[in-house]
Amino acid sequence: MDLGKVVKALVFLGVIIFLGPIILSLLPASLTMEGIVDKFSKSGFQVESLTFVDPPTNESVRQVSFYIQGAWVNIYEYDNEGAIAKYAEMYKKDPGTAIVEAWGLAQALGAAPSKNKPERVARKKKFLLVVQGEDTALLNEIVTFFENL
Repeated sequence: MDLGKVVKALVFLGVIIFLGPIILSLLPASLTMEGIVDKFSKSGFQVESLTFVDPPTNESVRQVSFYIQGAWVNIYEYDNEGAIAKYAEMYKKDPGTAIVEAWGLAQALGAAPSKNKPERVARKKKFLLVVQGEDTALLNEIVTFFENL
């Protein structure tokens, strides 16, 4: 075998061994339930009353519930696409309901004001976030943070 080819192979192998750990450290870490809560805490959100719900609801495999500045946050972890898609769609408002609520049509026709708190839903990989509270700006901020994890 030619000495030049051996040297090239050894240099290539050395570069791979040297750059391998650096490249692996640049890859994003996989999300975990604890990691998500930890990132909320470290980003300045005040996480309070942290509870891992047992048994979890909505066909999830794990569920965590906590408050952030008065907003109630539930994060569900799923192990299959069907269940997470079903519950993500269930929590979304249909366009008709959204228009009726935004324009106040039900109250204009004499209905009592809705007692439902505003709610936002976000999905990230195998996790579903449902946040409820009075402050819609805070809800949007929580959802935006979750989507950017």
